[in-house]
Amino acid sequence: TSGTVFHAFLGEKLPDWKAAASLVRKIAENYRLPYYTLSPTYSVCKNHGYLAGEQPVCPFCGEKAEVYSRITGYYRPVQNWNDGKAQEFKDRRTYDIGASKLTHCGVQEQAQTPEPPAEQPCEAVELFATKTCPNCKQAEQLLDAADIRYTVRFAEENRDAVRALGIRQAPTLVAGGQKWTGVSGVREFIATKENANV
Repeated sequence: TSGTVFHAFLGEKLPDWKAAASLVRKIAENYRLPYYTLSPTYSVCKNHGYLAGEQPVCPFCGEKAEVYSRITGYYRPVQNWNDGKAQEFKDRRTYDIGASKLTHCGVQEQAQTPEPPAEQPCEAVELFATKTCPNCKQAEQLLDAADIRYTVRFAEENRDAVRALGIRQAPTLVAGGQKWTGVSGVREFIATKENANV
């Protein structure tokens, strides 16, 4: 596989799976990245075992502890890293969301002034989504950017329509008696609309 990886080096393990899911969701909603890694840094004392975060000295017995962090896909004791990787570990920065100056929500794109589209008969476009689906939000962003009018129908609130249309995946776009599933399907729908307007 190829693509950009978002490496989140966490100071310590997250409290539960919900915290990890929340973090992944925030990343997915704000950046277009295909892969994510969440890597806690932790320490191990030979006498007391697991210690949260980076603790070179055990707070219980005062003996030297091994600090573990991810390096090229594997967890290794930092003390065994080569000089270059050890320096890379020292140079890692902790992101403080409270002090962040980032103000955008999602990936910013260059605005273009589109030519007004030719008048065509309007067909109903419905996007079936779920409230917790990050891909659904991306589908909405794509439709908004393409200036396509649509109605969002949440699957949780429209079970009869979902069943009647045979929808099994979110997002699913329905228009003109046809279905397009997933973000790739929404892109395909947008491309057919753009080609029809050329």
